[in-house]
Amino acid sequence: MTSAIKILLLSLLLASCSGIRIDRAFRAGPNDWTLYGGSPARANIAAVSLKPPFEEVWEYNALAGIAASPLVRDSMVVIATLNSEIQVVNLTTGKRLGYVALESAIAGTPALDGDGAIVPVAGGDVTLVSLSLRNSSERNWSIDLGPIESSPLLFDDAVYVTTMEGIAYCLKKKDGSEVWKYATGTDERRTPQRGTPPWGKPVRSSPATDGQSIFFGSDDGNLYALEKASGSLKWKFNAGAPMFSTPVVSGKNVFVGTLGGVFYCIDASTGAMRWQYDAGAPIYGSAAANAQTAFVGASDGSCHAIDLATGKRVWKFQTKSGVNSAPLVAGELLYWGSMDRTLYVLDAQSGNEIWKYDALGRIKVPPVIWGEFLLVTSEDKYIVALRPTL
Repeated sequence: MTSAIKILLLSLLLASCSGIRIDRAFRAGPNDWTLYGGSPARANIAAVSLKPPFEEVWEYNALAGIAASPLVRDSMVVIATLNSEIQVVNLTTGKRLGYVALESAIAGTPALDGDGAIVPVAGGDVTLVSLSLRNSSERNWSIDLGPIESSPLLFDDAVYVTTMEGIAYCLKKKDGSEVWKYATGTDERRTPQRGTPPWGKPVRSSPATDGQSIFFGSDDGNLYALEKASGSLKWKFNAGAPMFSTPVVSGKNVFVGTLGGVFYCIDASTGAMRWQYDAGAPIYGSAAANAQTAFVGASDGSCHAIDLATGKRVWKFQTKSGVNSAPLVAGELLYWGSMDRTLYVLDAQSGNEIWKYDALGRIKVPPVIWGEFLLVTSEDKYIVALRPTL
């Protein structure tokens, strides 16, 4: 078959199922994974634990690169691609239910809201969209906030989002109207408008919350804490190196890694540093945390477990390439992907390898558990559903 014929057939396939129409409301459940990190604290903790070994149930080709985590509600998987598409897949069968194309690449993870999704877009004239997943021709609202490569946070009746222009926004979930905005890198006494010279360096870090404050890192090397209600600055902590990763909130502390290779524990109320841990290589991915331990990977392929109380290393595990994604904590196990095309299942207490899975490509997206399914995303367009064999 010639390349031209393959392209034609692919185009016909895509055209045949353009749009998303689901004839029932999405039912919420305790296993739902509806935003990046699984919760507003972005702690990457699964509601259930699955024990290996696993077997492949299905393999799904999204036909485009994937940088966002898959989301799951009511046995439906929502996938965002770098080819601007939102795709919905049946979790049981791996069959696509439909798709819709937006204006530009979707680099951040959307957030599910009932039967809809809040979708960040990396470019174009509309960069944040509230979209119906039951009928994708319906948009609740859409606005231009400038390029967004982070993942929106839904909390109460508000949407919090950070942008590549260095701005953090709070919007009303109902209609997208602005509640407040905070511009990094500017004189706080001024309130310049969009379109003026850059407000600050890009913010790739997604916002997290403890219910009182909104936390995010920036390329300017600062971790910011804003009042959730007003957007006023509570404090900022200068780590001396850019932060691409999303902060994790655990207890009364905020945890974040930097491109300088240092992982910090910061008091959520005051911004004071409690401890710092040198991972030895740049940290691009977010961490995960349970009640006792934080888990973070580094670009040299190392996986670190750090005691939350002391900042001391509990154990270290070495992969064969960079670890740029957060692990998933599921009971006593960790599911951790590496750029070496391997998903490792580790004992959370000891760091011992329990099992591993050879993926179809490099893993830069955290795995997701829903029900009896473990979803593994490969950077080069594939999502595989695994299920325990026992």
